[in-house]
Amino acid sequence: MSKLGVLGMTLLLALASCAKTDYIFTKTGEAGPAKPPNCDFVIATTKVDHPYQEIGILDSQQAPPQDAAAFKAKVQPQVCAVGGDAVVTEVNGTGYYVRGTILRFTEQK
Repeated sequence: MSKLGVLGMTLLLALASCAKTDYIFTKTGEAGPAKPPNCDFVIATTKVDHPYQEIGILDSQQAPPQDAAAFKAKVQPQVCAVGGDAVVTEVNGTGYYVRGTILRFTEQK
């Protein structure tokens, strides 16, 4: 392989290893059945008034958004993949959505 080919492959591997998701998922409970990647779910800033089980925590790994709609768009694929019905958000002192707790409702209202 030429030096240029080796350099190209090295660069590609370096870039791939730097790729991160915006939020890292940590499992804390049993996931539900996966939903379509564009599923709808509730964004809450306080405890939800609904029976639920916690599925996991999403922790920000990159520049987090400062509004609920942008946060929802970033975490939607992860929330839907584990069957989440709601995410209770944690906003830091400067207004950034730094963490979310994914919940699965145990009863339908």
